Amino acid sequence: MTLKLTPQSNLESFRKEAKRRLKALRADPGQKPLTLRGVQHALALELGFPGWAALKQELADRALAARSHAERVILFLEKSANRYSTAPGSAKWNTWEPDRPARAEFAARLLARHPEIALDSIHTAVATHNMDAVREFLQKDASLANSTGRPDGWTPLLRLAYTRMPLESLTTNAVDIATVLLDHGANPKAAWSDSENSFTVLTGVIGGGEGGQTAHPKAEALARLLIARGAEPFDFQALYNTSLDPDSTFWLELLWNESNKRGEAAKWTNASPNALSAVDYLLGNAVPKHPIRAEWLLQHGASANAVNSYSKEAVVKHAMLAGKQVLVDMLVLHGARLPVLSDGEVFLSSAMQGDTTKLRELAARHPVFLRSPHAMIAAIHQRRTDVVKLLLELGTSPNVADRSGSTALHQAVLADAVEIARLLIARGADIDPIERSYNSTPLGAANYHQRTEMVALLVPLSRDIRGLCFAGAVDRLTELFGADRSLASAVTRGGEVPLFALPDDDERAAEIVELLLTHGADPSARNSAGLTPMEAAKKRGLEEAAAAFQL
Repeated sequence: MTLKLTPQSNLESFRKEAKRRLKALRADPGQKPLTLRGVQHALALELGFPGWAALKQELADRALAARSHAERVILFLEKSANRYSTAPGSAKWNTWEPDRPARAEFAARLLARHPEIALDSIHTAVATHNMDAVREFLQKDASLANSTGRPDGWTPLLRLAYTRMPLESLTTNAVDIATVLLDHGANPKAAWSDSENSFTVLTGVIGGGEGGQTAHPKAEALARLLIARGAEPFDFQALYNTSLDPDSTFWLELLWNESNKRGEAAKWTNASPNALSAVDYLLGNAVPKHPIRAEWLLQHGASANAVNSYSKEAVVKHAMLAGKQVLVDMLVLHGARLPVLSDGEVFLSSAMQGDTTKLRELAARHPVFLRSPHAMIAAIHQRRTDVVKLLLELGTSPNVADRSGSTALHQAVLADAVEIARLLIARGADIDPIERSYNSTPLGAANYHQRTEMVALLVPLSRDIRGLCFAGAVDRLTELFGADRSLASAVTRGGEVPLFALPDDDERAAEIVELLLTHGADPSARNSAGLTPMEAAKKRGLEEAAAAFQL
């Protein structure tokens, strides 16, 4: 049978053909052991594609082409913008996929396949930064500059501010488009909400945030234009987003100067009865990680005696406990009152300063300090390998854990401190301890937080079947199943059999399914929701994995 790609071709027909070939080949006693992945790869090569993933992408693109133009437009607008984990139009945080490059790349690929999307409306014209199309829409109807559009109710200016795609037009046309929108009456103060916070046009162009969202390629020019045309420079969400990383005063300086020009610097320094002033709040975020920002904030009205908004502890105490003497001295110079530290806090501070003499003295008087996780956790999150090494040498266990059972190795995963993780493992840290908050091992945490390097470090050492399945660790699982076949069917720490612990990568998930079934896993098992593994895979959109159950 000669395979051909035709307008009627679909993925399911090629899946069936791959299964048919696999069964035929396995019926041959002289044939080497084969997997469905291998047969699918050969089939894709036969069709002229470098692999099964490329064939799937082509068929997916064709399926998109078969959808209606309106459906493609909505999908494009959904995927092309930073949304800060808020579903379009929902005003509810944590209801949408993270702002990752794959979404922007998908939108750009969709646009390349269907360039007519750009001409659908002023919203798609703005999202694609198509200057000519924007002008044409506005010439026909100037009121479009403030029109709201699906799927989120954003105005065109908001659309421009939050769009992120790898397109040259975002750099070349953004300022001109923003200008023409403003000239036609676009509101520079437009905003959307996640129910708690206001995300303005200015917030969007500046970017930043807990997800590390990128700034618009023309962020500075757009910010200056927006402020000149009426946007509020005291934009607290933007100030928060840029307070997380890096240690830079660029946006602080720009926004402060613009506020100052308006005679509105007091907005930064005035405290409300139930909240810190903005500069005091930001100082709490800056100490102890960002000394450059901290100095700027102190020079612009922050109180050296401010407290951290979250811990309610004095920021100078945070600096002391982190062993940041330069920051402590800076705060004292600006009037900070030094708190009296307990012996335990002195131990933590001495550890972060690498003061071996003081540590030995305190440890001799209070051996319990070496059993406490506080110094170890602080050192890990500041990636102080030297301090971790010192604590281990003084007698702190590499398995020291907090009250929830989160060990030093768990914390190293959270901090993505790979060098420290290697040190802990070399000193005897348990590889698969389970903490009680999320019932997770270090490998489980590494999978969840997408710590790629950490996953690579832990996989060859781990016996956590659930974590290994989620990691798609075929080789390690094969090794473990070879020694104990029953592991493929045993209930994992998640309360389910391994067939429910499939990675997000569909191809790798299908490999895991094949491996588990080969070693006796039961495909008729059900989870707490009453789903079989195949049903659960389909619900997650793992089509290849679901198909692997039908061999």
